[in-house]
Amino acid sequence: MMVTVLLAALLPVIPQPRNADALGPEGYKITLVNGKATIVAESPVGYIWANQTINQLMRDERMRTATLEITDVPKYRVRGLLLDVGRKYIPMTYLYKLVDEMSYYKLNTLQLHLNDNEICKDPKADWSTKYAAFRLESSTYPELTAKDGSYTKAEFRNLMKYAKTKGVTIVPEIDVPAHSLAFTRIRPDFASKQYGEDHFDLSKQDEILQWLEPLFAEYLTGEDPVFAGPYCHVGTDEYNKAAAEDFRKFTDSMFKMVRKYGYKACAWGSLSHAKGETPVLADRDIYMDIWSNQFYRPEEAIAAGYSIISIPDGWVYIVPKAGYYYDYLNLPFLYNNWEPNVIGDKVLPEDCEQIVGGKYALWNDLLDAASLEDVEKRISHAMPVMAQKLWSGKVQGQTFEEFQLLSGKLR
Repeated sequence: MMVTVLLAALLPVIPQPRNADALGPEGYKITLVNGKATIVAESPVGYIWANQTINQLMRDERMRTATLEITDVPKYRVRGLLLDVGRKYIPMTYLYKLVDEMSYYKLNTLQLHLNDNEICKDPKADWSTKYAAFRLESSTYPELTAKDGSYTKAEFRNLMKYAKTKGVTIVPEIDVPAHSLAFTRIRPDFASKQYGEDHFDLSKQDEILQWLEPLFAEYLTGEDPVFAGPYCHVGTDEYNKAAAEDFRKFTDSMFKMVRKYGYKACAWGSLSHAKGETPVLADRDIYMDIWSNQFYRPEEAIAAGYSIISIPDGWVYIVPKAGYYYDYLNLPFLYNNWEPNVIGDKVLPEDCEQIVGGKYALWNDLLDAASLEDVEKRISHAMPVMAQKLWSGKVQGQTFEEFQLLSGKLR
């Protein structure tokens, strides 16, 4: 049986084979003879994905005695999910379960948004009434750690190591210089009087950076770092554009700090929003999450030299029970119309090497309005479709209804 027939008929979350002679870091070959499998892969991750495919195959009794060959190589190397744990504490038990579920569908990147605060657009608001949390244990600034739910450094390190055994890389995000009320609550002298207390006052950024660096170093250094690598996300999103030059300088400093400790920096793209003359470090080892073309046009990020990850808000943002963006993702629309080269109103060339993949996101804007069960249902609902689009891109010869019917057999 040819793999192209098998995959179209049985396994909708696996793509048609391509470039079979170059499996790369995640590709694999499976030869199944009378239900006994032989795996060929160029890396441990390839073996993980091959075993997940075998797990899926064995859900169909016909495959237990089948003879067939499979060659499977992903189109995109970043296939992921962002989960906002800053506004809503998510128990570690669920994070392990989520890693397992993502691995089953060959999603390989879990970004954890570790700090944030209640949304408030009025800079003159009473910020003392607004919710804010930082979810990691800190020895550097113990008062920073959220009292209503947090992760110890050992717990977080162990989660990252466990995820690697499942082929999943966790990208920890500490979001500055906006979304930073958790920090300014313990350092009110760093809060912006002009833009709101959830903004750092970047006129003091030299002092702020001196304060932030020991916090990042706590997680990025040592023989067994808390952030088990290789990425660290530094936020840099939605700062008031009136301070564009200060923001650009701060962003450049954050990239250089993360790189100094041997990590690859990730950030939210904001450099179209914050146009200016101040240079910002740019190369392929810095990854920009492009979520809004008003904040960073993808073609500008590509021209600057960044790797970009597609996470367009109008396509892939879930905000449970909020009444804006999506409560559940529009799966038929995504299946038929989207893949990572489509970002907002921009359709980029499919063969653009700087588009390294995509993610979908679940934001807890309404804090505890959604239960953990609500969060879990919305994530799981979208996962098979997102896995399909991020592994193989365009779907040929299979309707959404056929995909849903067949992917339901794999759950």
